[in-house]
Amino acid sequence: MSDDVQTEQPEQTDEAGETDQPAADEAGAEELEEQPPFEAAEGEAPAALEAGEPPVDPVRDRLLLPIALPLLSMLAVFLYVVNLSRVFLASGENTSVLVGTIVTVGILAGGAAISASPRLRSSTLVMCLAGFAVLVMSAGLLSLGPSEPKETAGGGFKQPAGPPVGPLDVDALPSLSFQATELSVPPGVIQVNYNDLGGTHTLVFDNPKLSGFQLAVPQGPKTGKVQLDPGSYTIYCTIPGHRAAGMQATVNVG
Repeated sequence: MSDDVQTEQPEQTDEAGETDQPAADEAGAEELEEQPPFEAAEGEAPAALEAGEPPVDPVRDRLLLPIALPLLSMLAVFLYVVNLSRVFLASGENTSVLVGTIVTVGILAGGAAISASPRLRSSTLVMCLAGFAVLVMSAGLLSLGPSEPKETAGGGFKQPAGPPVGPLDVDALPSLSFQATELSVPPGVIQVNYNDLGGTHTLVFDNPKLSGFQLAVPQGPKTGKVQLDPGSYTIYCTIPGHRAAGMQATVNVG
């Protein structure tokens, strides 16, 4: 009798466990349904979705940019060279070396600073380049006047007025020489006549007061007047190699 009771008790326990299991599963499912969806903590931004590649504009990316970028680069180089050349011309021979050195050092220092800052923002780099361009263009505009060639007050050599007191005849020989190495004229206004006997030649004086006076054969002018004071003057041909070959002479005035 007691053995039958003991055998029935485990069977009842197993049936009770099987009956409670579905009830526990249903309770867990209800709790999951009642829980609200996950929300980001206060102060935390939700994770942003990765953006896809931007759409390709065939007109801009394949037509305008390939044409515009080289043209803009050429224009920037042209403006840089022109304005910097004006600065060099206006600064003179000695100062231009100092200006070139300063510009070169500035470019090298700027390139080194940019290379040492790999995280430099694009907007900052654009502002630096724009400031450099404005500086160069401003310097070029400010030096525009001084860089222009200066003309003499008389617009070049001005022949003296009045009749000549005597002529000075000079023959341009094809042998790269004049007809004589020494010529004589009286002081005063002299009429210089350059005679073409063969070849292409010029005639000028080495005196700074007569700078700008030049005769030429065969194209001309072949005659002109000069004011000669007592003393000695040297005339020669300016064509390369002619003076070294002996095409010069001394004019004695007095």
